[in-house]
Amino acid sequence: MKTLGLIGGTTWHSTVDYYKLINSLVAERLGGLQAARLILYSMNFHEFYHDNQAGGWPASERFLSRIAQKLEAAGAEGLMLCANTPHMAAPAVQDSIGIPLIHIVEATAREISKRGQTRVALLGTVFTMEQPFYRDIMAQHNIEIVVPEKPVRDWIHNTIVHEFGQGIFNDDTRQEYLRIMESFKTAGAQGVILGCTEIPMLIKPEACPLPAYDTTVIHCQAAVDWMLR
Repeated sequence: MKTLGLIGGTTWHSTVDYYKLINSLVAERLGGLQAARLILYSMNFHEFYHDNQAGGWPASERFLSRIAQKLEAAGAEGLMLCANTPHMAAPAVQDSIGIPLIHIVEATAREISKRGQTRVALLGTVFTMEQPFYRDIMAQHNIEIVVPEKPVRDWIHNTIVHEFGQGIFNDDTRQEYLRIMESFKTAGAQGVILGCTEIPMLIKPEACPLPAYDTTVIHCQAAVDWMLR
């Protein structure tokens, strides 16, 4: 089994799910007392968020690259960023280390391709929905990404930052997410990407009105495949 480094804390609520799910998948596949070999760096998200606000994504690239180098020095043989939005910095992080980075968007694109879908909605932070890193990788797999109109994108982003990031998950927000997903279904989307690792904490894929891709689960499955390959 390979040793995997995790950059977590973005936010810690979903990082808990990463840790639990990776260990559960290893135990399920190997049996007995088997568990994952992990090195976790859980950041103070307040520092990361304000570093990004002050210096933009170049500052975030440096922030995450320093952590990645620490994990590699500690013995990690591979790395994962335990959230969607930090993958904006994935190319810079990968360039800063000599070990592979398991990419959440690549893993999600492969899963969508397996189902034969070519047009899916994406929900996440404004960075995830608006910047090209998601759209470009999906396009390489012949998958078209559609996102909500800007007022809805802003509302989704605010719920992620001011509710989910603080461990707040309420039913009014859940019902609005369902309404947004229903509108995509009516508009012809074949599925929806839960492109923030806190969204599945609000609403499970089986409760969604169209096929939903839980990026936390998909990312963890890809990591365990790599660890045990």
